[in-house]
Amino acid sequence: MRLPVYCILLLLFMPTLLNAVEPQATPVSSIRVQPGFQVELLRSAQKDESSWISMTFDDRGRIILGLDDVGLGRITFNDDPAKTSFEKIDKTFKHPRGVLYAHDSLYVSETNGQGLHRLKDTTGDDQFDQRQLLKKLDYRSRFGHGHNQIVLGPDQNIYLVVGNDVSFPEGVSPQSPYRNPQNDHLLPNPHDAGQDNRVGYILKTDQDGKKWEIIAGGFRNQVDIAFNPAGEMFTYDADMEWDIGQPWYRPTRINHLIPGGEYGWRWGTGKWPEYYADSLPSTLNTGLGSPTGMVFGTDSSFPPRFQQAMYIADWQNGRILLVDLIPSGATYTCQYEVFLEGGPLNVCDMQFGPDGALYFITGGRGSQSGLYRVTSLPGQKTKSKAPQISEQVLRQAATARQTRRDLEQYLSRPVPEIDTLWKHLSSEDRWLRFTARRALENQAVSRWRTQAITETHPTAAIAGLIALSHQGTAEDRDTVLAALNRIDMSSLKQQQLLALLRAYQLCLIRLGSPTDAQASELKKRLSPLYPHLSSSVNHLLSELLVHLNDDQVVPQTLTLLTDTSTQEEQIRSARTLTYTKQSWTKNQQQQFLSWLAHARSFTGGKQLTERLRDIREDFLKTLSDQQRQQFSKEIAQLDKPLVEEELVPARPVVKEWTVSELEPHLAAVSSKRSFKSARQALLAANCLKCHRIGSTGAQVGPDLTTVGKRFDSRAILESIITPSKVMDEKYLYTMYVLTNGKIVTGRPVGVSKTAITVETDPIRQTTVPVAREEIEESVLSKTSPMPANLIDVLTQEEILDLLAYLKAGGDPQAAAFQQ
Repeated sequence: MRLPVYCILLLLFMPTLLNAVEPQATPVSSIRVQPGFQVELLRSAQKDESSWISMTFDDRGRIILGLDDVGLGRITFNDDPAKTSFEKIDKTFKHPRGVLYAHDSLYVSETNGQGLHRLKDTTGDDQFDQRQLLKKLDYRSRFGHGHNQIVLGPDQNIYLVVGNDVSFPEGVSPQSPYRNPQNDHLLPNPHDAGQDNRVGYILKTDQDGKKWEIIAGGFRNQVDIAFNPAGEMFTYDADMEWDIGQPWYRPTRINHLIPGGEYGWRWGTGKWPEYYADSLPSTLNTGLGSPTGMVFGTDSSFPPRFQQAMYIADWQNGRILLVDLIPSGATYTCQYEVFLEGGPLNVCDMQFGPDGALYFITGGRGSQSGLYRVTSLPGQKTKSKAPQISEQVLRQAATARQTRRDLEQYLSRPVPEIDTLWKHLSSEDRWLRFTARRALENQAVSRWRTQAITETHPTAAIAGLIALSHQGTAEDRDTVLAALNRIDMSSLKQQQLLALLRAYQLCLIRLGSPTDAQASELKKRLSPLYPHLSSSVNHLLSELLVHLNDDQVVPQTLTLLTDTSTQEEQIRSARTLTYTKQSWTKNQQQQFLSWLAHARSFTGGKQLTERLRDIREDFLKTLSDQQRQQFSKEIAQLDKPLVEEELVPARPVVKEWTVSELEPHLAAVSSKRSFKSARQALLAANCLKCHRIGSTGAQVGPDLTTVGKRFDSRAILESIITPSKVMDEKYLYTMYVLTNGKIVTGRPVGVSKTAITVETDPIRQTTVPVAREEIEESVLSKTSPMPANLIDVLTQEEILDLLAYLKAGGDPQAAAFQQ
């Protein structure tokens, strides 16, 4: 049969027609936004326009783009969207992650190039004819954590966000608020050796690049910063998902940045926990994600409720979150919700435009880019509600922040009277106390040494002795130890005890190891506290006792390598035991080998197996050849294929509990509960595999530390028994409906130009690749990722203990646990 001529022509030109199809970014139909708003796709990047990773508005309302590979682009708007144009205005800058138009100049952060540049148009022909390298930055990439976004501060200075792959540059003021970061590990992990002390930081300069200061540090790869109307600075730092399931995992988090702030990121296993007194905690943990752009809605045309919020972009999960700041002393707490999301929607950067609309771009790693605009719809109701904050709280917080700012000036210059700083060392406000101590450390030690060793108020004494440990010399060791020993530990609250233990650590790290007599006295003081009900206290105590060569630390720590401790706590204890110099009995060695066999069933990120192997190797090095022979069967067993069922026996079901059955007993939650039973119930119900409470547990799902302050016992119980009844949209999975009828449910963890990688199990990090062209639709799952009826393995009394634990935020000193 002969084909008609038009069919033959169609076949001949089909490849040309297919190639002529323009690339398209994720359609608006696949994006969900809060009621009262609309999203428009203004332009999709075409084949020769690269992938877009950063953006800024110039003085004519155009958007200048940093391109993923090389160069800069510029988008000029037109009343006719079809005529909105793209042009390349530079073909030299390598991977410019940050662009900022300010001071009649374009500032460019050339991540894979020389550093921070300033471009100017000196002739008025709309071309940047002048190019100046303001600061050379030594970018030694391991994972692409270089210099990122550039932001204009309210003081009109330029702020550059720098990841941990860039050394402190030359020419920075030695009086910078943040200086000389050290690892300060009492027991350095030899497997972290070979890495230097670099940390991420915030670099500040004037418009001409004449003066340079490092403002704050201790970050991994924070990408952007934003200033709220009060002039306070915030960043959104990345987690290390390979560390999931390990005690040094740090979640994706918002940090409130203050001058001199230390935020505790260190390489490998050395990341500082939030309870280190010489660092500052996160302001908000947001779970798994990849932070990118940040902006406040201050100058937007959004309704007033939305003008007060901060917007943060999560590249990996394809969403923009709305964050409310709640003043709390000299800092803030936060709550957040989803503002918009799509699948995939890898948001790289966003800015509010001259028209007050929110503009954002997608792209990165060669993926398809798009430019979107979000506007509010007049007359339409919005769902989101701002937190209600009393005028009294607002006034008190404003006063506390002003006090903190008054102290910050002494980070870089002498204080007239030491008491100006000293009186705040006893403050219950951690942020005031931190700033006062950092400022004190930048004063001549001779002005305050005597006061540090004679102070009697426990909180002030501990802070002063931390400062002296940081800034003193070996000659100060004896007086610092003596002063710490005078503090009555029996009267300390848990946070004070943690600070005291950290002060002991810093004294031994910075000022030197104790004499035999001092070590003996210190062991007698600390050993009775160990093991402690608090896992964070156990962390510091175990390291101190191992360092002091305590003869009971091995058997005491081995008691923590059981199912009464979380996976993370067991790994921490096992890691610490590998540093011991004490002789082990055969039974103790047998017990540790049994734990190594059990630990093979642990689940987590990619580095979990490697970290467990390190622990195993370090332990085996302590065995003689004869001992290796004695334990040859046990050692050989460690390399046999894992049979999970044999290693993790399931707890039997007690009954299928309902809310109506347990509700009459909820009054008993408030008193005479067992903390030990509550901990065992948490582990038996697998709560801590996904949730964090205080300093315990994983951080896959929501942090439950403050859940008891927001919900009553019945609401908490209902959310456990029927988690899909009321679901938090922030933690919902996305269902990807494919053209072949299959459905993949999970969250995106990798995005490229042609495919996305969907993680279907965050604990085991199971992933499924999905081709973009095969995605027919993406919708939010209507089922909670949390399994129902997890407490069916618990008795009634265990459930009540569990609820008491959640209501108390994991505090063993809570009234419910006092008999």
